[in-house]
Amino acid sequence: MTMAKTSLLVAAAVSALVVPARVRASGCGQIKPDGTDAIAAAPNQHKVILENDAVRVLEATIPIDGSEPAHSHPWPSVFFEQTSPANEPWKVLNIRWSPGGPAKGFESTDRQHHNLLIELKDTDCQPAPLADLPATDAVKIHDPNMTVVLENPYVRVLSVRIPPGEKEPWHTHTWPAVVVYFHLPPSRRLSPDGKTTPRAELKELQVSYDGSSQPLHSVENLGKEVYQAYRIELKPTTTVALAKPFR
Repeated sequence: MTMAKTSLLVAAAVSALVVPARVRASGCGQIKPDGTDAIAAAPNQHKVILENDAVRVLEATIPIDGSEPAHSHPWPSVFFEQTSPANEPWKVLNIRWSPGGPAKGFESTDRQHHNLLIELKDTDCQPAPLADLPATDAVKIHDPNMTVVLENPYVRVLSVRIPPGEKEPWHTHTWPAVVVYFHLPPSRRLSPDGKTTPRAELKELQVSYDGSSQPLHSVENLGKEVYQAYRIELKPTTTVALAKPFR
């Protein structure tokens, strides 16, 4: 890529990434957990692994023959369900939208439950009108290894795969996001200015939060396994409350 072309991409990406902020008003973003919340009512099965004003991420684990008390989930969530055996954590999974609400629990189960819930705290706010995404947005570049696995007015979930020895096309990320890794081979992040940031192999679950858009970049897979990441991107909301929370 020539320096001139790179400069044009950077300028376009920076100008296009000016998007509405995720803002709150007294009339929305007001859902609060109570005594039935999973953390209060079923603390042995649920733990918080990340929380801020926008999201709460829960890991739920129940072994075979385990029980789960009745509880509730106050916010809708992006629900990651491990469907592979316990000795192959997160090797196979199912991703879906969960509307939240009460959960009956159970006295015993004949299978392991291992789930990750990315709960969205502002689904009682109306979505903001979406501006046109920049041409550099991860979905707009139409790379077959960057795919949308779930989308609704509040969230877009991207699956990002990089085969061994390959690197992504240059791209940006428009919205804030929760980023989920279950395992990563060694890799490095590339910037248009030539800067590289190495990353060691990751052998366990990691969840982080990108609070803003991400500038033009690429990631190169230096390992012998597929690089797999998920970005739970949070679309902007307004200050206007919904009549009832989005489910």
